[in-house]
Amino acid sequence: MFGCYNLGVMYTKGNGVEKDFSKAVELYKKVCDGGDMDGCCNLGTIYANGNGVEKNVKKAMDLYKKACDGGSMYGCYNLGTIYANGNGVEKDFSKAAELLKKACDGGEMLGCRGLDIIYRLMAK
Repeated sequence: MFGCYNLGVMYTKGNGVEKDFSKAVELYKKVCDGGDMDGCCNLGTIYANGNGVEKNVKKAMDLYKKACDGGSMYGCYNLGTIYANGNGVEKDFSKAAELLKKACDGGEMLGCRGLDIIYRLMAK
């Protein structure tokens, strides 16, 4: 799975290969289905941004949730950010704070930064 994940990253960024989101999607799906939550997270990002696929925030959220539930703190961060920004869903600062706190407590520093921002917005 590690090799498939890395190859997916290469196709996503065009590092050493022609950028090809279709190949990246195929590889991340294989990795995600194989239980690697970073693959689920990266696949979610492709759907969230609509890179080489039709943009699908619901699918991205499902993948981020799977990643978060599976231990990917970056998945928790990404899902929390969707709720914080209201990207494709109604803004929900409480849900965002819950997810960002989980990410922060799990060692994802972006979650800590996001949590600080949410707390400031909630205090207004």
